Amino acid sequence: MTMATVSQASMPPSSIDADKILLTIPQACARATTYVRRLHASETVMVLEAARRTLAEPIVARLAMPPFTQSAMDGYALTAGEGIPPGSRLDVVDRIAAGSVGRKLGRGETSRLFTGAPLPGGADAVIMQEHVEREGSAIILRRPIRAGDNIRHRGEDIEPLEPLLEVGDRLDARHIALLAAQGIERVNVRIRPRVAVISTGDELRQPGLGLEAAAIYDSNRPMLLALIAQAGLTAIDGGWVPDDAGRLAARMRGLAADADLVITSGGASVGEEDHALVALRQAGGQGETLKIALKPGKPAVVGAIGAAAYLGLPGNPVSSLVSWLILGHAMVSALEGRPSRQRLGCPMTSRSRFDRRPGRAEFVPARLADDGGVEILGRGGSARLRPLVQADGLAEIAAENAGVQPGDTVLFHPFRDGFVV
Repeated sequence: MTMATVSQASMPPSSIDADKILLTIPQACARATTYVRRLHASETVMVLEAARRTLAEPIVARLAMPPFTQSAMDGYALTAGEGIPPGSRLDVVDRIAAGSVGRKLGRGETSRLFTGAPLPGGADAVIMQEHVEREGSAIILRRPIRAGDNIRHRGEDIEPLEPLLEVGDRLDARHIALLAAQGIERVNVRIRPRVAVISTGDELRQPGLGLEAAAIYDSNRPMLLALIAQAGLTAIDGGWVPDDAGRLAARMRGLAADADLVITSGGASVGEEDHALVALRQAGGQGETLKIALKPGKPAVVGAIGAAAYLGLPGNPVSSLVSWLILGHAMVSALEGRPSRQRLGCPMTSRSRFDRRPGRAEFVPARLADDGGVEILGRGGSARLRPLVQADGLAEIAAENAGVQPGDTVLFHPFRDGFVV
């Protein structure tokens, strides 16, 4: 659920009145990433520990895959040549399991072998065990067989020195399997971006403490720290700060010395109690408030404090989540020197009606229906967490759409994809 990087040429100039125009999501992501300084440092880690890390150097194939011509199934190796007709009889002279090497076949001979076992010398085909009849130490073919049947040739998947992975590739279980299959024990990866999170607001209290009138528990900071850790980044808990620009600036300045990205939750709009941009400037940073054609998450503050990038998120939980999934992911991708992924939503059929005003792209909690469609979970509101927990992901409604009717197509973004960077 992250955004593609957009060239600076496509961004509105700074002189455009932000009160009169809303940035598109790609424009907002491009604006945010201009404040990011790419990380160049790298480290070598074990392949077993490389999941969710970003490659710092390309990987080329060391080995052919498969490394030898092998059987594609359980059966019998034989010399088929131009073909062997049904009813032919062959003597079984060997048994070859995966990991062992058999003897060379002679005329009229066959070897019992199993999936993944190397073909013995002289063999050019494998007949499936279901297509023969065993008679003592011999087999009778019940199907015709030709050279090349049921075998995997050496290098048919990968040839030595073939490019496998590129700088900037984000490693997951698929890449780990490929690296291990190549016998690669260690890889060079970018250092993990360090992301600090501060929650702001006089109304916030920490879980475990009592609640007085008009107070609520802080849910955004725990959520964001969990999202950061889940994405394979280093999470730094920056604690809570009240609605005081000076105190927030001091906390931001201190964290910026140790973090690559500082995030605040709350105070990102332009109200009297919204101090994010003021605090950013008091901390010695620079930045701006973005107004985005996005719902929830219209306001966000982006900038930098020294070498650290800064992202100020809205205070409502769903707004904070959506803004992180879009702007936060784009900024982390820029830190690691790789392009942001496109928002690769799955087109799915809506089972719900959802009325709204056009003008902003909207992300609403949705769950998978039993018939394969998606059900939009009402008008959840940016402060409501229950629909978020009940959902399997977010349905994206295009900015120009006035609403959704049952049978309409929407883009569905599964949470299992959106919670990685």
